Amino acid sequence: AFGMSLGLYLMQSFMYDLPDALFDAAKIDGAPERVIFWKIVMPNVKSAWLTLMIFSVQSLWNINNGMYIYSEPLKTLPYAISQIVSGGIARAGASAAASGIMMIVPIVVFVISQSNVIETMAKSGIKE
Repeated sequence: AFGMSLGLYLMQSFMYDLPDALFDAAKIDGAPERVIFWKIVMPNVKSAWLTLMIFSVQSLWNINNGMYIYSEPLKTLPYAISQIVSGGIARAGASAAASGIMMIVPIVVFVISQSNVIETMAKSGIKE
């Protein structure tokens, strides 16, 4: 999920926008490369990581690969919803309830990390 092109572009653009003065100051202080990566780069791109995690959770949550799973208890929720919706207009209430349940997880993930996503959007428009 983290190897998708959107994730690679998002992380590359955030890491590219980090000022070189941070790295130069850390090298002057004698910090090795791994310390620079974990103590300087990763905290500065935390908001991009959280945005990428939200996109990954959303895409993985909506996978509909029921045709490859042969055990009914192991089938995904989107596959179950597609079976309910295929029942026609008689199951409109059940499909609306199942869709409402399906939206709970992405909304909870977004609400928990909302401030970091807004921070990502704010930083993406600022150039030095």
